[in-house]
Amino acid sequence: MRKWMAIAVITTASLGFVLQADARWYGPGVYYEYGPVYAPPPVYVPPPVYVPPPVYVTPPAYYVPQPVAPIPPPPQSWYFCDNPQGYYPYVDQCSTAWRRVPAAPSR
Repeated sequence: MRKWMAIAVITTASLGFVLQADARWYGPGVYYEYGPVYAPPPVYVPPPVYVPPPVYVTPPAYYVPQPVAPIPPPPQSWYFCDNPQGYYPYVDQCSTAWRRVPAAPSR
């Protein structure tokens, strides 16, 4: 209860600055006079501030390639022709099918 009384006293004290003015209205043949008009001081209300909604940006996805086992090279082979006898490219045309033979180690 005391808290509310203190707030009421503070509020009343802050409103002690009142605007005093005489209001008179003159009409055709009529004179009206009112007593002083008490009004609270004008209150400054700041203009509304537009705050845009937050923008959330997802970070880019990074692709990390997995290591791949190297493919072994195919075994070395030569191509041999039976008619005429010889290896490619020394014999460029063969009347029979080319025969694949393992490459001989060089000495």
